[in-house]
Amino acid sequence: MADITLSTAVRSNLLSLQSTSGFIERTQGRLSTGLSVAGPVDDAVKFFQAKSLSDRASDLMNRKSSIEQGINALKTALEATSAMEKLVDQIKGVIDSARSGDPTQREAFNKQIGDLGQQLSHIVGDATYQGLNLLNSTASSLSVRFSDSADSKLKVDGINFELSGFIQVATGGGSFSAVGLTFETAATEMGQKLLSALGFVAGISTFEFSTAATLASFNEQADLAVLSLDATISNLRAEAAKMAGNVAILQVRADFTQEYSNVLGSGASQLTVADLNEEGANLLALQTRQQMGIQALSFAGQSEQAVLGLFR
Repeated sequence: MADITLSTAVRSNLLSLQSTSGFIERTQGRLSTGLSVAGPVDDAVKFFQAKSLSDRASDLMNRKSSIEQGINALKTALEATSAMEKLVDQIKGVIDSARSGDPTQREAFNKQIGDLGQQLSHIVGDATYQGLNLLNSTASSLSVRFSDSADSKLKVDGINFELSGFIQVATGGGSFSAVGLTFETAATEMGQKLLSALGFVAGISTFEFSTAATLASFNEQADLAVLSLDATISNLRAEAAKMAGNVAILQVRADFTQEYSNVLGSGASQLTVADLNEEGANLLALQTRQQMGIQALSFAGQSEQAVLGLFR
């Protein structure tokens, strides 16, 4: 079948109309997707630049999720230290109450101290977030990465607040022991002398409240116990302050990561997002042009039909 030959005027108007239809299709696509660059075909340079920015923003948001989980792990430890401080204050109150009691009452107070010590241990054991406990071992640690850089991270070492490393209840004799961190900072010379007189070895002491021979000896032990518990509270507060400082660091990094991700996303949008107002105006103009093209094509056809008049 031979090709149909069109006049120059008809072919020119037809090509113009086809071009306008293509522009209308492209504009409608931009309006429906909101993107002026939806793929490499539209603009390879802008597409891959935007993709690089979007991928970076996505990676940072994953880091932000990790940072937020780190914040929650530290907040769990902080809540635990706050609860432990309250229990230590209760132990101090029990010791003060025991001063005015008789030996039988002191026996009961001694058991109460032991029960509070056990609750301290339970709090330490329960302070776990997603399998991580920062209070039961110095071997545990929290490491939060901020970016792909190897040194852009925060590491928080764990603390040994287990019963054996904090406050201990002896298994026999109804005795109360405070261990390790509490005696390393005996504040006064008198405190040091009491440590020596009562046979403290390697920072460990046993307060035999129920078996103290005299009220004077009991009061000596009670004074030293309170001194040790005050040191324990100071240690708790110091460790809590460190953790709170790390929470503040992580929160700053989380906020920065969010803002940085927003900037990257905005940059990607500037490369690919369509101006809907402009595209709407373009569509209206193209539809008008299409109607005019149809009319122009019709006029071109009418001029050819005039030749038919010669055969009438």
